[in-house]
Amino acid sequence: MKDKTKGEIYVAFNTSHLPVVVGLLERSGFRWEPVVDTGKEAPYDFLTDGLPDRAVTVYQFSHFLNSNLYPMLSYSSIILVLRPDV
Repeated sequence: MKDKTKGEIYVAFNTSHLPVVVGLLERSGFRWEPVVDTGKEAPYDFLTDGLPDRAVTVYQFSHFLNSNLYPMLSYSSIILVLRPDV
């Protein structure tokens, strides 16, 4: 899905009772960054820019995101946005 204002977004739903790891499309010069992950506890289920420790939370998944992967818990959904890799 393409957001005309900010670039690409990735939305996924895990309707299984098992956790999964989803493969993300590779975009040279860009990286995927989580915004919503309903598998996380509040307030880390919605990563707003002003959230304390947001960078730490994103970093915890960087080894997955650097490989264009993202782990999802059972019965959860995610929204990721594509950001320039700086």
